[in-house]
Amino acid sequence: MKASLYLLSILFAASTFANTQPVAGKWITDRQGQTLTDPQSSGFTWRHGELIHLGDNSAAEPMRNKLLRINPNTAQLNAEPLNITVSEQVLKGCFGELFSKYPDFESLTWDRTDDTVLISVTEDSSFITLSAECKARYGDTNSTDFPTLLVKIETDSQLSRAEITAVRPVKFPKAAKVGNFPNDGIEGLAIDNAGNLYLALEQNIANAPMIFKTPYGNDFWQQDGYVKVQDAQFNLPIPDNKDHPINGLDYLPAKKHNHPGYLIAAARNDDQLWIIDLAQQQPPFVQQMLYYAPTPADSTCPAYEPIAQTAIEGVAVYGDTVFLVNDAWKKRYPDNIQCTANAANFNKFATLLFSLPVDPRWFIVRP
Repeated sequence: MKASLYLLSILFAASTFANTQPVAGKWITDRQGQTLTDPQSSGFTWRHGELIHLGDNSAAEPMRNKLLRINPNTAQLNAEPLNITVSEQVLKGCFGELFSKYPDFESLTWDRTDDTVLISVTEDSSFITLSAECKARYGDTNSTDFPTLLVKIETDSQLSRAEITAVRPVKFPKAAKVGNFPNDGIEGLAIDNAGNLYLALEQNIANAPMIFKTPYGNDFWQQDGYVKVQDAQFNLPIPDNKDHPINGLDYLPAKKHNHPGYLIAAARNDDQLWIIDLAQQQPPFVQQMLYYAPTPADSTCPAYEPIAQTAIEGVAVYGDTVFLVNDAWKKRYPDNIQCTANAANFNKFATLLFSLPVDPRWFIVRP
């Protein structure tokens, strides 16, 4: 064991005391134990004892339109990447051109009444143009020219297949002033125990993140019109006018009886988790994070090195554990290189899995 592990434990203790939670990651690896090349992690959820991962359309081509099944304990893939197919009905519809290419998937969750259904959402579709007929039908979204789309991915209990079988465009309230920003769209999805689907907007025209919601019932995918969302009216912790986007979201049930639970949001640019009380009995708790990457065991480097540009984009909750995954920001990810033995991982835009326990301090009602 490297001596730096002792030093790291001291840093962990000190920073936790100061309300900064340090967490050491594990490189996500393939079946052969090699770190993944440029998966661009954006969708992330828990299902049947494993973590399910979906990358966006800036991933390396072999990683696009693929579901990855990750062992939460080892961070190794449980199976080879699974290709997502698209039904003829979707391909022949208004949004077929997008799904014949590489959609920009940006989140992932699952249907709480049917866990063979995964739900994703598209973000930047600015490279596609709607036909005149489709624009007349779906062009009035109070947001981008090409609509944000909620996506139904049908699977089976073994996750041996995955097919996109339905899509629905999202219509935002005009008063929300979402803006026509193709790359600042919905980055988080979560479903609570009451059947509400939450959509986290990276940032609106005022550079502020927002959370919207809509009912999600058994007939959700039987409709083909707009999903009309409403502002969830959360008072989010935005300290200034700089960028503080939400880039990941999941639901945490409350242990307290008759409480609707919490949303856990990742504020990517701030290295923060925001614990949002659905009952709004308390303001969101801000958990400052400090992320570490492991270095090769045979190197002379410290066992872990701090990461300056982590860019968390996926949040998954299971029981009393919160799992996080980062989306390697190509422009800044190589800035993390300190240990030369770790350079290959950062240069190939490999991604890391983090986990931390749910902290009781998150739920203390403060005056």
